[in-house]
Amino acid sequence: MNAVIIALLLWLARLGAVVTIIVSLCFLMVELLPGDVAFQIAAARHDIERVTPAVRNDVYRELGLDRSAMVRLAEWGWTVAQGDLGRSNVSGEAVAAPLSAALFRTLQLVAIAWPTSVLLGLLFGFLLSGSTRRLAIAKLLGALSSGAPAYVIGLTLVSLFAIQWRLLPAAGYGGLIYLVLPSATLAVRSAARIALIVATSLSSAGGHPSVSFARMKGLGELEVTLKHVFPLAAPPIVAFAFVGLASQLTGVVIIEQVFAYPGLGKLLVDSVVARDVPMIQAIAILLAVLIVSCNTLAESSARFLSLSSGR
Repeated sequence: MNAVIIALLLWLARLGAVVTIIVSLCFLMVELLPGDVAFQIAAARHDIERVTPAVRNDVYRELGLDRSAMVRLAEWGWTVAQGDLGRSNVSGEAVAAPLSAALFRTLQLVAIAWPTSVLLGLLFGFLLSGSTRRLAIAKLLGALSSGAPAYVIGLTLVSLFAIQWRLLPAAGYGGLIYLVLPSATLAVRSAARIALIVATSLSSAGGHPSVSFARMKGLGELEVTLKHVFPLAAPPIVAFAFVGLASQLTGVVIIEQVFAYPGLGKLLVDSVVARDVPMIQAIAILLAVLIVSCNTLAESSARFLSLSSGR
């Protein structure tokens, strides 16, 4: 019980440190962006032609931009500590409503992409393990997936399935069919990386002394694989699967822009353009919580599986 409490306290401490650093950096980067913040926000509220010096000055005074950045950041932090994420500088409404709607749509995307990438990665990783030639193919696929920008994969899928074959919509949001191409783009990159980890982990586990001893006892190859190879290879595979989940949660920023998908990533980019600091900060907090949670799951699962397999 004490170990669980200590682990929880460590997780909260890590989460607090990560959130504080990320939010502070986001605030600083927005402050350092070129241009007039008050004018940008006024332009987001109204048509840019209607933004007169008087309108700009009203926004400037309303948001307290005459105060120092540290004072505004401290005031926002105190508001968050009371459970209020603040109000949008553009719409004036609480950021919780558009944030929760965007989060739901992003989680829809990841809920399809992540299991798909794990299943494909396990399948191809298993097929590509066992020989030096197949392992080389797995490494090549992993290198290609890491080097190929996400937008290139997305645009390739759009040109094939939406433009050339006209099977799927190219962009937007209106039902499950609109999730296919963006989720496939997320899944392709993660699946290739997971396949590489699976192939290398299975190949490495296959040379473990316990596996060699199991074969010497006359056990069948299937039994050796299920009872000895898989348990030894499981910790890095499971850990990397959760790391892949964190990667997909951050990768949606680009993917959602490519497919005009109204999730967290698109909301973040739109908020940066409009200099909507409270919305940017709220999204940063949410993404930090999700990523730290995924990384904690990766570490915990790898440690648990390692202890279970006796490694």
